[in-house]
Amino acid sequence: MNVKNGTFLLIFVVLLAVTACGCMEQTGAEQVQDTTNTTMEITDMLGRDLTVPEEITSVYATSPPSTILVYMLAPEKVAGWNFVNTFDHTLMNDEYLNLPVLGGWFGTQTGNYETIITIHPDIVIEGFTTDGQIDDAIVRRQESFGNIPVVAIDDSIIFVEESDPTIEYVGELLDCEEQATDFIEYRAGILDEINSKVSDISDDEKVRVYYAEGPTGLKTEPSGSQHSQVIDICGGINVANCSLTPGSGMTPVSIEQVMEWNPEVILTSNAKFYNSVYSDPLWENIDAVKDERVYLAPQNPYCWIDRPQGPHLIIGTVWTATVLYPDLFEDMDMEQTTSDFYSQFLHYDLTDEELESLLDP
Repeated sequence: MNVKNGTFLLIFVVLLAVTACGCMEQTGAEQVQDTTNTTMEITDMLGRDLTVPEEITSVYATSPPSTILVYMLAPEKVAGWNFVNTFDHTLMNDEYLNLPVLGGWFGTQTGNYETIITIHPDIVIEGFTTDGQIDDAIVRRQESFGNIPVVAIDDSIIFVEESDPTIEYVGELLDCEEQATDFIEYRAGILDEINSKVSDISDDEKVRVYYAEGPTGLKTEPSGSQHSQVIDICGGINVANCSLTPGSGMTPVSIEQVMEWNPEVILTSNAKFYNSVYSDPLWENIDAVKDERVYLAPQNPYCWIDRPQGPHLIIGTVWTATVLYPDLFEDMDMEQTTSDFYSQFLHYDLTDEELESLLDP
C-alpha cells in the first residue's frame, strides 16, 4: 500500500468513527428524551410515589377484585387472569377468554413472580384491604417485580357507600375516566333505588335469609361479612347467628342450627347444593324449601353475589333485591338490566338464549 492510499484510508476511518460517535450520542439523547416523555409520576392509594409509563397498555392485577375492575373499565389492558372461575366462564369474547391465567396472591393462592414477568406488563396492580398501612407484602411485590411498577389500590368491595375512590383512581390511572364515571353513576343509581325501596320495611316484615355455601349448604356468612353483604344491602335479615370466620369466611354450621333459624329464603352460589336441596330430607322442613324459595345466583362469567369478590357484584344486588322482594321490585326489568350491564361493563352482548340460561340456571 502506498502512502497516498494509506492517507486516504486513515482519513476515511477517522471520519467513520466520528460519524458513529455522533450517531451514538444522538441516539442516546433521543432515548433519554423518549424515556422522559413516556413516563409520569403518580402516587398510589397507599401514598407511595411511583414512576409509571405515561401510556399504560398492559396491566396484571394480583387479585380478583382488581382484575375484574380493570376488565370492566379497560378490558383491552388486561394482560392475564389471576384465577380460573369455578363456574361457567363462557360469556366473554375470545380475546379476553383466551388470556393466560397466571395466578396471584389472594386467599390461599400464591403467585409466581417469574411467570408474570414473562408477559411484560407495564404495571402490576396489587390490591390491599388493610387500614391503609404499607405492609411487607407490598414491599415484597415491588422488590420481586424489579423495574415493573407495583401500584397499590384499595381492594375492598363494600357497597355501603355510593361513591368508590378506587374506581375513580383506576379510571384516571388507565386513562378510562369516562367508563369509570359511567360505572360510578350506574352503581350509585342502583344503590339509591334499592335503598329507597327497602329502607322503610319494618324489621318484622323483612325477609329472613340464609346464605348456603359449599356442596352441603352447611357453611355460611353472618351479617357484616363481605361475602354476604348483598343480603344486608337489599333489606334482608341474615339469620346466621354464628361467628365470622376471618379471611375466606365460610363458617361451618349444623342442619339443626339452620332448622332453628328457619329462613324464608335461601341464597346459594353452589350448584351442587341447589340441585340436591329439594330432594334432601334434611332440608325438607325448612320454610324456604317448602315454599320453593331457594335461589341459585347467576354465575357467568363471575358469580353475582360472592366469590370472586369484585365490582361486578352490583348486578347481584339488583338480582338479590328482586328475589327477596319480588312485589317491591316488580317494575325492575331484570332481563333488560342484565343485558345492558353485560354490554356496557362486561363487554359482551348476550343472546336471548344466554340471557335466559343466565337468569334461570
